[in-house]
Amino acid sequence: MVLITGAGGMLGSYVKEQFFDEPVATLGLKENSDFKVDITAESPDFRNVTFETVIHCAGTEDESSAYALNLDGTKNLLAALEKNPPRNLVYVSSFRVYSHDAGEGIKEDANTWATGKVGKSKALAEQYVKDWCDRHDVTLTVLRPARMFGNGVSGESLSLFNDALSGKYIHIRGNDAKVSVVTAYDVARGIKALYKNGGIYNVADNVNPRLIDMVEAMTANAGAKKRMTHLPIAWAEWLWRLARWIPSINRNLSPSVVEERMKTLTLDGSYFSDMAGIRYHDTIAVMERMDPDYPYSDKSVNKKNHT
Repeated sequence: MVLITGAGGMLGSYVKEQFFDEPVATLGLKENSDFKVDITAESPDFRNVTFETVIHCAGTEDESSAYALNLDGTKNLLAALEKNPPRNLVYVSSFRVYSHDAGEGIKEDANTWATGKVGKSKALAEQYVKDWCDRHDVTLTVLRPARMFGNGVSGESLSLFNDALSGKYIHIRGNDAKVSVVTAYDVARGIKALYKNGGIYNVADNVNPRLIDMVEAMTANAGAKKRMTHLPIAWAEWLWRLARWIPSINRNLSPSVVEERMKTLTLDGSYFSDMAGIRYHDTIAVMERMDPDYPYSDKSVNKKNHT
């Protein structure tokens, strides 16, 4: 049996579909979860259940709850599996384990010098999971996906979508920073192919668009591509000081956000695609609904839920 945590979230729902040919149990806060539990507060009871594979998708991009869910929640999950360890464990980490100014083409052996709570909590969880798997002879596969997009997108990406569609996103003029992106569908396909292999994998489609191209593609996903507001950095700083009490202004123009968004961080996702034997979809084309090979009718881009 396969246990999927966070199966009600974006990635978890895609992963569950990939394992249609195996018995699956789910853990999360949804009413229809097989194990409905908040792993930040308590451990599920697996005393009478043996899982061959555990795929740990549950996590957060929220800085305020990062340690509680990404690290403490992972520790609670492993404590519940202590008596009956699985044969295989997949831990879904994040590109944020790398510093936001790490540069281009980051490979799996790069230093994990995270700068935010999300990245630090994921990096610490990676090490905790590794030590636990080593002690219990469990095959561990760690994924570090880039920004993921798919049906049910949430967190920072959803905020970007909403700000772009409502005209609240503000771009710093001259900012040509590049980002890495990937579809949750491709991440899930790779998990199905690699969950017994072990190893660490960066996951990104290797197109590496500019941040502004990604944001404008979000508006195309909703029907009509829009050009975003551009401000010189001095004007942006002035506007933030004047109106930082407005949520959208603080979200887009706070010094920490501007600093991160002006840094290029791209992953080399070649190892993952080579080992999984998959071809990535162009995530920007998917967001713009221009990829003829993407299964839009399945778990896909739509106007209501974004990509």
